[in-house]
Amino acid sequence: VGFAAWLAPLHAPRNGTKMELQSPLYTLAALPWLVLSPLNVIKLLLNTVSPTAHLWVPKETEQCQAGCGIARMWATLFWSQQFCWACALLYTRHAPHQEGLILFGAVTKLMVACLLLNGYMSGVVHWPIGQAAAAWEGAFALLMLLDVRSAQMRRPRKER
Repeated sequence: VGFAAWLAPLHAPRNGTKMELQSPLYTLAALPWLVLSPLNVIKLLLNTVSPTAHLWVPKETEQCQAGCGIARMWATLFWSQQFCWACALLYTRHAPHQEGLILFGAVTKLMVACLLLNGYMSGVVHWPIGQAAAAWEGAFALLMLLDVRSAQMRRPRKER
């Protein structure tokens, strides 16, 4: 009984027909964004430097964002969108039939993973974000895609 057994089955029949999530997959996928997004939006609106910024980004990156209104606007849009996606992922815990929403969330996570990795390779972010966070996002994107596929395969053939 390892990690894989803990996640599977992600869907299980309930009352004969309805499918409901049995796993914390979507809560775990949403958790970092539920915490980080509001904090970063507040930081951006106040135009202050995070006390831990030196751990995540080079000094030049933080100074660039502080000095550029358009960079702050785009960052605020990004963090706001990530918060909305985190809320949508929490919703899918209660409405797993929303496969389109789950797929869109998975693709978003894949894009974020790629962009974080690119940021690391370009020297814009340090390894905790550029490697660890990219791996986290990529892993959850893959798990979400596997979850949707697994749910589709368990449906009777005529419903697929």
